[in-house]
Amino acid sequence: MENSVSNISPSFEIKDDRFDTNQIADCHLLIEVSRDRFRFTVHNTLHDVIMWLEDYHIFSLINENQLLKTLKTIYQQHPFLAANYWKTIRLSVNANHFTLIPDEYYEANEATKYLNFAAGKYVSEREQIFDFKHSRFGVVCIFGIEKDTIAWFKEMYPARKIEPVPVLGSLIEGIVQDRNNNGLHLYFEDYYITIIYFKDAKLHFCNRFQFRTSQDMVYHVLFVMNELGLQTDMPVFFYGEITSFSERYVQLSQSLTNIKFALNPTKLRFSQYFDDLPEHRYYTLFSSYYLY
Repeated sequence: MENSVSNISPSFEIKDDRFDTNQIADCHLLIEVSRDRFRFTVHNTLHDVIMWLEDYHIFSLINENQLLKTLKTIYQQHPFLAANYWKTIRLSVNANHFTLIPDEYYEANEATKYLNFAAGKYVSEREQIFDFKHSRFGVVCIFGIEKDTIAWFKEMYPARKIEPVPVLGSLIEGIVQDRNNNGLHLYFEDYYITIIYFKDAKLHFCNRFQFRTSQDMVYHVLFVMNELGLQTDMPVFFYGEITSFSERYVQLSQSLTNIKFALNPTKLRFSQYFDDLPEHRYYTLFSSYYLY
């Protein structure tokens, strides 16, 4: 029997009651989607502020198509998300698999082979492969998104060009734009950690690791730092799904002595309703604004 989804509510939200849907044509819609998360924010260009944020959990273990089914339900229930007259729409994808290839070696017709090699298996034929160029560093990020999902977003917004970008691209661009591109940066998901290292404003290392326990996660971090010859008292910036009272933070703080939680992107302004926002948690969503 096919599972149905109803009465979906955000797990976290911030709503500025001054937001007027009549101003949608003057607003950027920033969307971030992964297998188990859907979140979006609204940047109002008339006021030049972020005014709205909603974050949803997707219970993807129920079945493989749960993401798309949940998205459809959210859009059906939502008062303005499906509007087709946004000023621009940015879709960021936290892909199951990605890889970075130096620009000089990249061949577009080999993109699937690169991704298969990085994944250690054949990527599903249900995925559509995209690339995103980090021109500042001379590398190309190759990533995939399910064909049905990207097709649905394009159907939802036929009046706007939908070109997915990787969440990794938003993160790196945000770090660079905020002039913070030195040192170690850790991006946390529920069961993944992405480790990025900049030296002399150049990208030296970027990889994503899956973990089951906090101890596994700490091992990955310390192993990479050891391989890169980094000291545990260097500044380390945290992004994403981590809090100062979580087990993963407690475990890491026993080894890392100079932890800093990321702040909101410096070139964006926020409504006063966002004053208590855990800024590091939504950094990738907000920094996708830099990709315009």
